[in-house]
Amino acid sequence: MRQEVGWALALGVAAAALLAACKGSTSPHQPTPCPTYSGGLSTGDSLFGLYHMVSYCLDTLPAYGPPVDTGHVILKKTTSADSFIAVIATAGQPPDTISGTYTHPLPDSIHVTGQIKTSLGTAPVELLGRFLLRHDTLSVSGRLSLSAQPLSFQGARAP
Repeated sequence: MRQEVGWALALGVAAAALLAACKGSTSPHQPTPCPTYSGGLSTGDSLFGLYHMVSYCLDTLPAYGPPVDTGHVILKKTTSADSFIAVIATAGQPPDTISGTYTHPLPDSIHVTGQIKTSLGTAPVELLGRFLLRHDTLSVSGRLSLSAQPLSFQGARAP
């Protein structure tokens, strides 16, 4: 009897939590897509620099970030082509790296062409997206050519 009451109480608590989370809705849960950004550069600003990851999102929210997921993006101006390196690491796993060149046609597009290196190997990749740089925070959203899943990234410029 006591065990049956315990199970009934546990099921009741779970049902109440589910109802509260759904707010009485009978429609299926709709995943929230990653945020999108646009707007380009602040006046007199430059994309070049090192940005420490604040968060990233792949396909749908929730976004990931420190302390479990860490990373950075480096945008450099070179004589041959502007270079792009992004490193994202999850605790206990090898990092994923995207490296290559990028262009940013005005006003707020960004196009990265290069390769992605993961624990499964290396493959060519492109990112077509848009960006916003405000107050030393770089926000990028777009799609990777490998998966066509939406992604977004926010990084804070390193001093």
